[in-house]
Amino acid sequence: MVTCIDVAVAGGGPAGAFTARELARAGLSVLMIDPATWRPRLEGLGERVAQLLIAKGLDEALAAASAPLPRHVTWAGLNSTANGERLVRRHVFDEALRRAALEAGAQTRQARLGRILKSEENEGVLLKLSTGEEVRARLLIDARGRQAGSAQRLKGPQTLAIAGLAQEPAGVAGTHVEATPEGWLWVAEDPDFGRWLQISIGADDLSGSGQVALQGRMSRFLAQEQLAGRFSDLSFQDPLIARAAGLVLSAPRLQLPVIPVGDAAVAIDPLSGHGLFWALSSALSAVPSVLTILENPEKGPQLAARFYRDRVVETFWRQARTGRDFYRLETRLSGNSFWGERVCWPDDAPSHPDVSEIHLQQRVVVDSNRLVEREVLVTPQDPGGVAYVAGIPVGDLKPFFPSSARAQPPPCTPSPALKAAFGWLESRGLLHGSLSRTQQHQTKTRETA
Repeated sequence: MVTCIDVAVAGGGPAGAFTARELARAGLSVLMIDPATWRPRLEGLGERVAQLLIAKGLDEALAAASAPLPRHVTWAGLNSTANGERLVRRHVFDEALRRAALEAGAQTRQARLGRILKSEENEGVLLKLSTGEEVRARLLIDARGRQAGSAQRLKGPQTLAIAGLAQEPAGVAGTHVEATPEGWLWVAEDPDFGRWLQISIGADDLSGSGQVALQGRMSRFLAQEQLAGRFSDLSFQDPLIARAAGLVLSAPRLQLPVIPVGDAAVAIDPLSGHGLFWALSSALSAVPSVLTILENPEKGPQLAARFYRDRVVETFWRQARTGRDFYRLETRLSGNSFWGERVCWPDDAPSHPDVSEIHLQQRVVVDSNRLVEREVLVTPQDPGGVAYVAGIPVGDLKPFFPSSARAQPPPCTPSPALKAAFGWLESRGLLHGSLSRTQQHQTKTRETA
């Protein structure tokens, strides 16, 4: 017997569970294929994730995270607590998201995706699960993380993260990040969970295999002179966890009927602290792609392919260059192999594009949870582009640009939305009548197809 549904989701982690939940809420039939393998661990969670969970009514998932805690950083000769983060119990967090998907109407199978028996853009996929069941779906969301298959991977210097729960109790709640000659260390103190340590080293900086090799490498890392014996007597409660943690562009192009999300599209270096945000935001962006493809089979695939490539490839290169800049701050350690590899890759280009001229571009954006083509305004302050200002398409505001052939001043009594839009345009020097002739010439807009 073959199960037939709209969308199959392979993977029950944050990216998969969140996608399944949002697609089910949109009225599609969804099957989440979840192997249900997990181990208790801690991870950092930023405020953008917390705000997204609140906006989506995912209170139970947010409850798996602590309140914002101080984060102490020892990096580039500085010792500071300028920023903070929440600590999230990933096993609790992931289970809460899976329950939310079920409550929204998604089905689930405790299984792995065994094989993709058939995959045709216009005909969907035929899947065989590890249980032997076959599933036919119009689209497949691949949320299997770094385990997802790909023949097009682009990688930076690869990192191995080794982590575990210490035998000793946690100290004062908070986190600590520290750069060392052999890599970097993250310590998370959660009085209700324990003391969690994670080291990040070069992927080839491990001899042997199994727990003996991991325990030995952890001990050598913690014995570094810089750490001054702070962890010399440390032991761990459970077997250590080792996982690949470098930046990887796994799927630069969308090849329907499969849509990768989360690490299956771009795997983020944990140094960025954006892993969970990327998992959820990429899942959220998959929803309008799915709806547009299914509702508009003629134009939807092309729109989805452009939208996917712009978002995924841009994320990879931005993360690569931002990470490079952060590693470069630690000039004292650049002579060590771990740091030397990372300060040179990928290039010397800026992490954000240098925009010297304000202009308009045609891009694929989200409108009412569907993909549409819109004019996007690119400015030095907004190199990523702006499609809407105060909810108004930026193309509708062109008559008020000073460069417009029929430029017109704003009305005397604009609506609240227009008033907010005019304020934003004026801040960019783009509101008719707000600039001198010289300034108008300097900020002249250029429209591009």
